[in-house]
Amino acid sequence: MDTIRKPDLSDLLDAGEELLLEPVRPEAWECCGSDCGDACIQTIYWNDKAKYDEQQKRLKEKLAAQEATENGADSETVK
Repeated sequence: MDTIRKPDLSDLLDAGEELLLEPVRPEAWECCGSDCGDACIQTIYWNDKAKYDEQQKRLKEKLAAQEATENGADSETVK
């Protein structure tokens, strides 16, 4: 049984924002090599990966700030 408290990330998301799943990198054989532009599976992957990485960074920053606030409140009640 996992007893580690997991944060509810939905509280950290902006209004209407969905938690993004990490995109799966396509295999080399999945690219047709036709320079499809924005429709290229590699381009789609890298765009999705950039969005995912940005969201993860924001969530980690918000979570760290939230934990710091909670820890600060806890230390004040101990005094």
